[in-house]
Amino acid sequence: MKRRKALKNISLYISGTLVAPTSSIMLNSCSSPSKELDWIPKNLNNDEAFLLTEIANTIIPNSEYPGAIAVGVPNEIESYVFNVYEVENISKFRDGINKFDDFLNNNPSKFSKSFYESNLSEKTEILNSIQKNEDSLIRRIYMTLKSLVITSYFRSEVGATQVLKYNGPSIILGKYRGCIPFEEVGKTWAI
Repeated sequence: MKRRKALKNISLYISGTLVAPTSSIMLNSCSSPSKELDWIPKNLNNDEAFLLTEIANTIIPNSEYPGAIAVGVPNEIESYVFNVYEVENISKFRDGINKFDDFLNNNPSKFSKSFYESNLSEKTEILNSIQKNEDSLIRRIYMTLKSLVITSYFRSEVGATQVLKYNGPSIILGKYRGCIPFEEVGKTWAI
């Protein structure tokens, strides 16, 4: 699956679901349940940081473009939360991550194996099932995390310049043409 198509599907993140990537991506994106991180969290504990990394990797895995982990999305989210959120909202964020981790990894009645032991396709199915569950606390936590992952990814240099269409700091868009086919534009603009 082309990254553009995957991201187009992911852009419907409020009401849409994740699309399972191709098998070659799944082999490259599976992660070990050893909870080893490629980044050093400053404020999150290892379990919280590992869950954030796994969620980011499931939402935007490596493909023709670097994925969420490769561009540092988990680290960016941690930095954003601990520098922007108020103290009570930081506590809610951490509490939400821990509840979500417990739901994903200690819920044998819902899942045959833990989230960490699942491959990328199974992780995608798990997250899709959570997203389809109307009005639940776990869904709200997941949608918050998903929004943070997608926003952080498209604020990165790779997301803004390679995945989206970018014309540098002095953008000259030209005249307005309202209804044109997306294929004519090619990519969504990063402004």
